[in-house]
Amino acid sequence: MLGYSEVKNAASGSRGIKDTALYFEMVTAEVGVDMPKGLYIPSSGKDLFEAIHHGAVASFWRKDEKIPAWLPNHFPLFMTDNIIEAVLGILDHYYYNTKQEEWGKMTIFIFRDEEMGKLQTITNQNQYLKYRKSAEISLKLKGGE
Repeated sequence: MLGYSEVKNAASGSRGIKDTALYFEMVTAEVGVDMPKGLYIPSSGKDLFEAIHHGAVASFWRKDEKIPAWLPNHFPLFMTDNIIEAVLGILDHYYYNTKQEEWGKMTIFIFRDEEMGKLQTITNQNQYLKYRKSAEISLKLKGGE
């Protein structure tokens, strides 16, 4: 599974608890889905509140954007100049460098496929190869830069 340290390495900084034992079951920019142990890809601060309500335990955040006053100090934020670049870098790294064992649990990446009008789930190499471009388009449309 995708771990705190891997995400921190993709970001230029971090804020909140620094827990190297933290692993993410899901990575998504979709606010309306349940995301247990989720790493959220934000498009606005108000969406972050809803993402936390749905199970997000950490989030990316643009370095130049003000952090909401309501956000707990311990909540992990991974700071970056370009969220899209950081997320796609993690997605690429994760699927090029992780070999799924039959018994291993993989982090799920969920993106909206605008062309097909539905959510796409990436959980393995084949899905990664099939939906990677859709993930990039989805992030750009959400305005994550």
